[in-house]
Amino acid sequence: MNGAANKQAYERYIELLNAQNFGALDEVVDPESYREICVGFTPGWVNLPEAVASLEKVVGGIPDLHARIDDVVCEDDRVYARLTVTGTNTGRFFGAPPVGSSYEVSMFDYARLEDGRIVERIQQSDTLSQLIQMYSGAARKGALAAALLGAATVFALRRRRKRTP
Repeated sequence: MNGAANKQAYERYIELLNAQNFGALDEVVDPESYREICVGFTPGWVNLPEAVASLEKVVGGIPDLHARIDDVVCEDDRVYARLTVTGTNTGRFFGAPPVGSSYEVSMFDYARLEDGRIVERIQQSDTLSQLIQMYSGAARKGALAAALLGAATVFALRRRRKRTP
């Protein structure tokens, strides 16, 4: 396949991810030989069913997950892309409770295709920035609550000491 056809297959892959139509991925993915690693989200190389299970966990916590292709370059059987990923944490995210925060991060993606279908994918997103954007507000609220609780405790202890003869 030529670079234009591989680019079209990759773009369709991203469309299916954005639509959360994981059952249709075999349109552009070879389910028998597909493997991927999503740095920060998968425990190393995973096959298609394991990748879909990971994606389902992600969209369970971030149902409006969306990837926008900003740049894409094709060379022979390889596609390289820079994307912007956005979402809002309104559900449990890998066990953490929802906080309602939105985020926007950059992601770099590499895909290798055989016969017009993706067989290998490596994805690296700015996971640290994502988690900071999602949870820093919650951390600040938690710190404020802890500080207020601490201050209330000190105040109560001081009042008690003043009353004690």
